[in-house]
Amino acid sequence: MIPHDRQAVDGQAAAQLLGISYKTWRNTGGAERFGLRPFNPGARKPLFDRAQVEAARDGRELPTWPVDTRQHPDDLLDGPEAAEYLGIDYGTLRRYQHEQRLNAIGVCGVPHFRRSDLDERRDHPGKPGPRPSTPAAR
Repeated sequence: MIPHDRQAVDGQAAAQLLGISYKTWRNTGGAERFGLRPFNPGARKPLFDRAQVEAARDGRELPTWPVDTRQHPDDLLDGPEAAEYLGIDYGTLRRYQHEQRLNAIGVCGVPHFRRSDLDERRDHPGKPGPRPSTPAAR
């Protein structure tokens, strides 16, 4: 989850902010080397708090944020988090996105969902309707 008042950057942007090449970032341990904690541990594409990256660059103490202590309508949840929040399978979430039942926000190329949009979807799921027609397999 990306808290509403934070800006996320990926590894390439973090390396650029730190003044090193992305290859150096990867080869020297990247986030661990600078003590950075990703918003989404274990994700294929980790995202980091820009304020933490800038603090690491400037040699300042890394700012922290409360973890799982508050929920804000503008928090951004990635796909697996959003599916868990709604209590649905990840594939169903992807279908909702494809059918434009949920709008995704791209953050460094990773789709995220605003908590308020998820709440709206959960509280007003809409009526089931016919599925979009697809050409028959030949």
